Amino acid sequence: MASSAALSESMQRITSSKSTVLKDQHTAYEKKKQATLDAVQAESELSNQLQILLDALILHDVPVAVTDLSTGNVTRFLNQRRNDPSVSTALLQGWKIDLERCLDMKSHKYEYASLFGQLVTEWLEKPNHVPALQRRSSSDSSDDGSQDSFEPVGRQEMYDQRRQWELLVFDTKKKSNPETIKTYLSTLFGSTTKSKKLTKSPLENLRVRVQDFDLGVFDMQDVRWCIKGLLQVDLLSPTKRVALSDIKDNELVLQEMVDVLNIQLEDLDSWRWGDKPVAVELRRQVNGKYRVYMDEEILQALLLQFIGVKWAVHLKDCFVKFYHSGAWTQSSYRALDRKARSRREGFLGNAARATSTVRNERRTDYERDYFLTQLPSTCDEGIRGYADNGWVCANDDNVGARKVPADWGNNDVSNKKAPAEIKQSLLHLVTTESLINTSLYGSFTILQSDFEWFGPSLPHSTIFTVLEFFGVRDQWLKFFRKFLEAPLKFTQDGPDAATMNRTCGIPIEHALSDALGEAVLFVLDFAVNQATQANLYRFHDDLWFWGQEDVSVKAWETIEDFSTKFGLSLNPQKTGAVQITEGSIHPKLSKSLPRGEVHWGFLTLDSSGQWVINDQEVDKHIEELRRQLLACKSVFAIVQAWNVYVSRFLANNFGRPQTCLGQRHIDMVINTFDKIQQRLFSESFGASSMTDYLKRVIAERFNVKDIMDGFLYFPSEIGGLDLRNPLIPLLLVREVEDTWVEKERRVGYHKKQKDPKEWIQEAFEMDEAFYETCKKRYDEGNVVSTSDKAYRPKEDEPFMSLEEFNLYREETSTALLDAYRSLREEPRVKDVEFTSDVLAALKRLPDPGQTDSGIHSGYRSMTSYYKWVAQLYAGDVLKKFGGLSMGEKKLLPIGLVTMLKGEKVRWQG
Repeated sequence: MASSAALSESMQRITSSKSTVLKDQHTAYEKKKQATLDAVQAESELSNQLQILLDALILHDVPVAVTDLSTGNVTRFLNQRRNDPSVSTALLQGWKIDLERCLDMKSHKYEYASLFGQLVTEWLEKPNHVPALQRRSSSDSSDDGSQDSFEPVGRQEMYDQRRQWELLVFDTKKKSNPETIKTYLSTLFGSTTKSKKLTKSPLENLRVRVQDFDLGVFDMQDVRWCIKGLLQVDLLSPTKRVALSDIKDNELVLQEMVDVLNIQLEDLDSWRWGDKPVAVELRRQVNGKYRVYMDEEILQALLLQFIGVKWAVHLKDCFVKFYHSGAWTQSSYRALDRKARSRREGFLGNAARATSTVRNERRTDYERDYFLTQLPSTCDEGIRGYADNGWVCANDDNVGARKVPADWGNNDVSNKKAPAEIKQSLLHLVTTESLINTSLYGSFTILQSDFEWFGPSLPHSTIFTVLEFFGVRDQWLKFFRKFLEAPLKFTQDGPDAATMNRTCGIPIEHALSDALGEAVLFVLDFAVNQATQANLYRFHDDLWFWGQEDVSVKAWETIEDFSTKFGLSLNPQKTGAVQITEGSIHPKLSKSLPRGEVHWGFLTLDSSGQWVINDQEVDKHIEELRRQLLACKSVFAIVQAWNVYVSRFLANNFGRPQTCLGQRHIDMVINTFDKIQQRLFSESFGASSMTDYLKRVIAERFNVKDIMDGFLYFPSEIGGLDLRNPLIPLLLVREVEDTWVEKERRVGYHKKQKDPKEWIQEAFEMDEAFYETCKKRYDEGNVVSTSDKAYRPKEDEPFMSLEEFNLYREETSTALLDAYRSLREEPRVKDVEFTSDVLAALKRLPDPGQTDSGIHSGYRSMTSYYKWVAQLYAGDVLKKFGGLSMGEKKLLPIGLVTMLKGEKVRWQG
């Protein structure tokens, strides 16, 4: 759209104008400053020199940014000097030095603001790829994405992965057996019986609800949430992303879109992809994988987003109601049966009625965080994105956004966890469950797998058989078929590339793809539940199951059976199982379970049952990071690559600190980051660290030496490059003081975090104490029960044994629940303490406005990360600038930096 080009040109003109004004002001100020210094040099009387400096500071609006000094006070002290010789020459000489420093401080601000502008210009003029800001979207070629840059010669793995993708997607023989699937579905869902109070079975109710789908029509708000959803994922080309961002607040254009889109909805039966094939392109992800993205026309994308999200929300609602229908069964491994419950009520009375238990917590957490988490609950929520791309966003400004603990947050403002948080919580949950289960039962089995090439390999016959079984109407089945059988053409192959129709799989980053894929995988979720009375923890197509060995065997047999009958293949490289016994991995695993290690991110379960970082994976990514940094053509591109690759991708894959992981995990990650910097910079770049490397690059390209560290790490809003340090979030939680050592704090004594196993041991001790309380109450005849089904102890019958009391802890112990929750909490943060000079400097900064991100006057609401950064680097910055801001915000191209940061990172590959 022409408006997008106009927007980018306007932003560049504004930036260029700021640069010109900055240069003119800098030149004029340096002339005035030199004239002032010349006048001072020509004056022999020290008092008169001071007066010249004072007059210049006031005239040229130079703030006196020196502690305990003000122009008003110095003026009065000079008047005192004329009649009072006790005001010594040494005092005057000190004031002169300080006032001259103030003149230099303003020069430094101009110099660093100028450097900041040059770095932004370099970023704009030398992009790693051709950004949307420099494209003309009015040309026909850019509409299909053909003008997006790509490497003429890719890596071998790119060709290998494309070849495999094509073999799957265009395979006309890849089909499942509909009759086999129908029999499977009928057997599975036919086992769900209706309640006496209901007229229909859970399956019948599910089908009625699925059929009762109402698409509705577009209004302006619908178009807005569709645009928002498309901008959240990496579907469209940068050109179209900028176009959408440009029009999202233009009501005139939005209304025109509403009219056109509603016309298309009226004739949805005649919908097709269009006269031209849909452009597709390979894009390298930060994790090294290549994915194939469709780049449809904007109105087409909005229409499909609307339909896809509507169906995703509808199916989520239908499946959640089925989850609560009574068909979904969940129980602890050692479940509290009727007899045991009656005995507890008889001996404990009303104290036996515990609702806050580990069992109930599991059910609540599963529904909230893991059950069909890929599907949105509301239209405005949009789709979840493909978290396997490294869980990163180029403009995610929230490394340091959360106060507690480690500032690795996300931009999701709803209560629903973002994909990165769900992936992290899965690690923390399985670790906690391992600690709990080995303490209760002496052993714990973890099973992991995923489907190989799930998106491209999902047979269309499987999709439609499942949808038909659930009651989706023929009208929509026909539309879904046309959506799936899209005509595709690779942009990398040039204008003469062949067009081929998809015959298998679902396209990535489409809401409708998520709805169709999750409908199929919902069957697997329910099948595992019916076989085990436990839950399959699934994130996309990543499968996790844990518990005792016999139950895990049933889960694995169910997964294998489902895969075979539904035309899918399990990935042997991501499939494995381990049994942990008394803190170590048991060597004798059931023959019915798959062999292979259990991995999460770059962590592997070792022989002791502890998570350890996979050094081989780290070494591969050190080499890849070296390659990506060398490919960066600008300083800002280097900063962005580092922030995304190291401070987000690697940090996330090492696992965020959590109580269940303990101090050992934090120390391990710190040591690994140390290794990465040593290996990467000393061996590849001849530098000692990222800080050293970046300073060298700036010195070589811009001939600016002795760059302050604060310039690299301070946020852009106050003139810095916003380089992120991945160690700071770890150091914030590495050592935490308790109140009882507060007096010892000044001599450096710290209490380290509690060992994870101590939480469970303390819970067991509390259970034993509660047992003694209940026993005493029973012996004294003070047990009160209001239940008619409670067991009636015989006269002189002794109180139940401690062993029986503790037999069903998962369903009875509130103390164990407290430990369960505590183990999944983030470690407490120990913020740095602001010194008085830094605190005063913070108060002089501008108001933060609507955001807590960055360094600003609202220091109490600053994130723990930026508090650390501010205090760490403030010393040199205050000396050089007299404050924490390194340039006037109105003269810095902050708007352009924000736009450039907002573009998706395109990795070289």
